Amino acid sequence: MFRRSVVDGPVFGARTRLAGRHGGGDRTGEAMRIALVHDYFTQLGGAERVVGELATILEPSMVAASVVDRRLLPPQLAGADIRSTPLQALLGAGAPLASMAPLLPWAFSGLDVGPVDAVVSSSSAFAHQVRAPRGAIHVAYVHTPARFIWQTDDYFREHRGQRRLLAPALAWFRRTDRAAYRRIDLVVANSAHTATRLAQIHDTAPPVVVHPPIDLGSFRPSAERSGRFLVVARLRPYKRLDLAIAAAGRTGLALDVIGSGPDLDRLRRLAGPTVRFLGRRSDADVARAMASCEALIVPGAEDFGMTMAEVQAAGRPPIALGAGGALEIVDDGVSGFLVAEPTVEALAAAMVRAREAQLDVATLCRSAARFDRARFATAIRRLVADAAGGA
Repeated sequence: MFRRSVVDGPVFGARTRLAGRHGGGDRTGEAMRIALVHDYFTQLGGAERVVGELATILEPSMVAASVVDRRLLPPQLAGADIRSTPLQALLGAGAPLASMAPLLPWAFSGLDVGPVDAVVSSSSAFAHQVRAPRGAIHVAYVHTPARFIWQTDDYFREHRGQRRLLAPALAWFRRTDRAAYRRIDLVVANSAHTATRLAQIHDTAPPVVVHPPIDLGSFRPSAERSGRFLVVARLRPYKRLDLAIAAAGRTGLALDVIGSGPDLDRLRRLAGPTVRFLGRRSDADVARAMASCEALIVPGAEDFGMTMAEVQAAGRPPIALGAGGALEIVDDGVSGFLVAEPTVEALAAAMVRAREAQLDVATLCRSAARFDRARFATAIRRLVADAAGGA
């Protein structure tokens, strides 16, 4: 069940079909009733875009999350009836999501998804702790093991004292996380990097890998050049955007930062005159910025790194730390540039290298095409149907 492979295969019908289930009666040929469960809709990042694709592919009978801010739903779920947990009242009262962390395992384990044949969870925190009804299967798509539990050095980089204070709570979170993982019928990781980390954490064989989908049609190469480097990311310390900002200052090269987050004020203080903070931008604005930039900079280790594939689809190279998901996306000097170590000096050298090099646009686009939405849809339909048929 936890064998690692990259999945491909024939496309199923518009709805995933149930090939017969143990304990669920004979529903051969009937459309499965699927519950789609996500961590929380309080931001619109890569994980939320994947959830939107999952909703299109699986046509779930219900969608749920711990809390929902309807302003931050992926387009595929706009107007959808999304079930939340009792924590929604706290969000409505203005409580920050971080303050709810101790309650999230309880919220998901007690979530009633109704009479369904399968639960598909989308998890970078706690959604995989949902309990499937008796006779139903649980397929978990894992974007990353929860960072604040399993990557404490990076997550608490600017708050070391807080990590020490929370040590007993973090140990409890790790125990509940391991217990929940053992209840899942099929784990799917978003990258080989994530699969390896899950195997190490939970002492299992690496799970199946299905890379996240890229909407290739939203990106078009362009001959226009802005003369500026680009960052597109949530502004959080573990993203190591301070390195990109310092490298821009070191080289005097121009840098645009698209995104928002709690690290904004600190990053502004570090920035020199060549750095602009553009805040959130529409998908169309991001696509245009990618197509005209010198290169996209991804200075921290990513579990996958959808923006790296997106900028390739726009015909421009990523500059990325040679670790994590970047190793599955970037061929150094061919489809982007890899940095050997997370230092200002190494990143600055890569920026100069990228500005002087002329990578082949067709090669960049072919690299991105490996992560096309159709391939993702094929793999997800196949895995859910096969898991249901073997239950």
